[in-house]
Amino acid sequence: MKITLISTATFPSDQGIRTISSVLKKQGNEVKIIFLAYSEDYNKIYPENALKQVYELCKESELIGINSFASTAPRAIQVIEKLKRLNKPIVWGGIHATISPGECINHCDIICVGEGEGTIIDLVKALENNKSVNKIKNLWIRDKTTGKIIKNPVRNLIDNLDTLPPVDYDIQDHYILDKNKIIKFRETDLGGQIFFLTGRGCPYGCAYCSNDLLNKLYEGKRKKIVRWHSPDYIIDCILDLKKRFKTLKYFDIRDDTFSMRTTEQIKDFCGEYKEKVNMRFKCLTDPKTTSEEKIKALVDAGCTDIIIGIQGVERVNKEIYHRNQTDKEVLEAAKIVNKYKDKLAVMYDVITSNPYEKPEDIIAMIRLLQKIPKPYFLSVNNLVFFTSTPLYCKAKEEGIIKKEEDSAANLNYWDRAAHIKLKKKNMYLNLILNLMRGVATETRYGLMPDFFINYLLKEERVKKNLKNPLLTKIVLLFVSQIDLIRERILKPAFRSMPVSFKAWYDKVRYRV
Repeated sequence: MKITLISTATFPSDQGIRTISSVLKKQGNEVKIIFLAYSEDYNKIYPENALKQVYELCKESELIGINSFASTAPRAIQVIEKLKRLNKPIVWGGIHATISPGECINHCDIICVGEGEGTIIDLVKALENNKSVNKIKNLWIRDKTTGKIIKNPVRNLIDNLDTLPPVDYDIQDHYILDKNKIIKFRETDLGGQIFFLTGRGCPYGCAYCSNDLLNKLYEGKRKKIVRWHSPDYIIDCILDLKKRFKTLKYFDIRDDTFSMRTTEQIKDFCGEYKEKVNMRFKCLTDPKTTSEEKIKALVDAGCTDIIIGIQGVERVNKEIYHRNQTDKEVLEAAKIVNKYKDKLAVMYDVITSNPYEKPEDIIAMIRLLQKIPKPYFLSVNNLVFFTSTPLYCKAKEEGIIKKEEDSAANLNYWDRAAHIKLKKKNMYLNLILNLMRGVATETRYGLMPDFFINYLLKEERVKKNLKNPLLTKIVLLFVSQIDLIRERILKPAFRSMPVSFKAWYDKVRYRV
């Protein structure tokens, strides 16, 4: 069967759709992938010229698959509406379809809920044999005769991930949106990096995250929620990619929490990686699962960058985010990674512009960041209420989200001014924290000198500026212009640079 898969991710790093492609190809199907990588300003929709090209590429397809996140869902709908004219079966999958199937079924007649590998194979077989698709597990179907929605149960999670074929990086069958045109995928479109998942699942149930919903969806449908590829499987895949792409400079391991593996598992992986791959890599961790032994093994194997999620201070994490993490655990993890500061660049993730935070919570977060040993890089992420998550439902029930625009899902993730103004509450303090984004040294945090932060956090000054946000709004005007220059000029300029420059820049970016 001829199949076209379409990714709406803003960067062509989508491993989910590549895995679906590899499963389909293993079954003998002819598959092409279109990566509709587009602006991080989610208010923007695809240009008509690009949609026409997608339409032409899909003309001979017998099945079309598309995925999306919550922020790119309007773009997915735009593509689906365009392709409906082909009168071909279209299936919408991915995380947004999984957590919001009731919304998605209004736009697409076939919705895939949950892991799609087994489902897509069953769907293809049914279509090839002219059989009904109405009873395929994981699918929501709108019956064309009756108009009724059939909600099939989910199948069990894939327990042994090593049974899946290697992720599809046969780029000769791939296309990408570039400067409003669909072109053949080039090795340079990878940017010298490959985002790689070594496992699936997360045991945590953070209120802002889809993993909470996935854990509930698969209750009674799994042996375990967190599953890992074996080191041998991972290394074999990575070696193949390293051999295939000569411009490849590093791997970015994007497991929600790579350090959740046991110490022995990490040591086994690191030993093989150092011996057989010997290439720079990055990974994510969290304070609770960070240990001296794990960090030492990772650094020795070639890990040069690590991201640690803090998200909120202790009260916010426990009471609002349902994230069982203490400030003490954050500082203990920070001390461990700081021992390797000459070899390891560390980024800490925090969430701000949260209307449920109190002023004292944001001040406590800033003070916590001041206690973390330098140097490090601070990533400040403005809160987005993703559809159907517990925090989204809470905000909607309590009137914080009155219309969908209030969720911030349509905003550019990095538009500080837009997020702060939308949330309205604690604007002054959220601005200070946002301006701390960037490199943290002994004397400064991003654009903010340490002494100036202390000056701005004096009790009387905080009270005054929270009560009267005029000065905050004036500063936000300047911040919005800075962010506009970054998004409209600096980012496009960077993307046009040679891969060698991008790799060099990434390597030195967080070094201070």
